[in-house]
Amino acid sequence: TDSSQLHCVLNSNNTACSFSVGAGLLAFLCCLAFLVLDAHESRIASTHFKSAFQLLDFILAVLWTAVWFVGFCFLANQWQHSPPKHFLLGSSSAKVAVTFAFFSILIWARPQPGPPALPSPSRPAACPSLPTDIPGLPGPPGPPK
Repeated sequence: TDSSQLHCVLNSNNTACSFSVGAGLLAFLCCLAFLVLDAHESRIASTHFKSAFQLLDFILAVLWTAVWFVGFCFLANQWQHSPPKHFLLGSSSAKVAVTFAFFSILIWARPQPGPPALPSPSRPAACPSLPTDIPGLPGPPGPPK
């Protein structure tokens, strides 16, 4: 990239362009790794590994939220200090990069779905699709009618 023709449109700051490309690439690779782990999660018998996997997923979500927040602030600052109309080509790409960094904060910060709750032995799960008023069968737990 020593060519005199290549310039970062974000205030001519190559760090801003490199940061956004690097963060995007690392986030993509991280997502691919977790996609593979999610696909094979049912084959994992160790509950300790599953717990560690869920904890790592949460930690990385928090980390990527922080990375994209810093990235959004940094890119928006560099875009604000860019000279107007200095670069005719690539200015829309810079706007898209700043917008992507903003929406990535919202995506990574979403609440992570937890494992489904299991019914307790003292209170069995109700099944609304089954009839409960069949003669000769006990009704749902609770006081008699």
